Amino acid sequence: MELTRENYYTPEADWEYMSCSQYQGFMECEAQQMAKLEGRWKGKDTTAFLVGNYFHSYMEGEDAHREFCDEHFDDIFKTKVSKKDGTVTVTGKYADFEKADEMIERCLRNPIVRKFYDHPGEVEKILTGTIFGVPWRIRMDKYLKDMNIILDWKTTANIRELKYNPITKERETFVEAHGYLMRAAVYSEIVKQMLQTDIDPQFIIVAVSKQEYPDLDILSLNHRQRWDIELEEIKRNLPRFQEVKAYRQQARRCGQCDYCRATNKVTRIKPYYELKPEFKEGFEYDDFPEKPNTGKS
Repeated sequence: MELTRENYYTPEADWEYMSCSQYQGFMECEAQQMAKLEGRWKGKDTTAFLVGNYFHSYMEGEDAHREFCDEHFDDIFKTKVSKKDGTVTVTGKYADFEKADEMIERCLRNPIVRKFYDHPGEVEKILTGTIFGVPWRIRMDKYLKDMNIILDWKTTANIRELKYNPITKERETFVEAHGYLMRAAVYSEIVKQMLQTDIDPQFIIVAVSKQEYPDLDILSLNHRQRWDIELEEIKRNLPRFQEVKAYRQQARRCGQCDYCRATNKVTRIKPYYELKPEFKEGFEYDDFPEKPNTGKS
């Protein structure tokens, strides 16, 4: 399947290719990710999600930003309707999108960020490749070919805040908490396949916060040892996810995500202490539906 901007985010592309977002979805909850693939579940677009995409569309270009604003007009703009003739007048933007405009301005006032923004490059560049025998797809915010730089625009609540990881029992940056190092490792591998080289591209994040006074930083994610660790984890997990995706294994439920809460089947009365983690017995599994017609045998 040849990917384009028009079909990149389609169910057909999801079934054909693994992506970083899909991989993270499987890591979080196999059952929810399969429900998304099958079209049985679609999470609601949160304000944070819309603000992030509003910001990204601006960085992509005028046409993309105009299209996004038109598509989400009622979410972004305040309006009033004339009682006389019914005409609609825009009176401003909702606070979250006014904040997004501040974030954009904050970025473009910085001379380094401005150079990245103005520098010729391929915006929303799509590439495909193979990682551990599985087809993957990536879509880079901006690729600066002459410098071999992958540029990623990121909005976040707080750049400096460290979050506690219950698995590693350590505090980690937003970069680690949101899986951006995994994304950098995958993108690097795909770009190297395109260029037929062993030299890693530079993976740079321009991060801006959603705080009252937006914070800004430019971060390099190039860390070869950490990338190797991320790829090793993908190597361990990918066969299982492919088996689930091919309906040869049953999808595990995490029991905590939106999908699991919405579809939780209460079949008995249980003592309260079974809510404690130590009483959870193994994995719960989603129903094993018939494979939908995805156009693939």
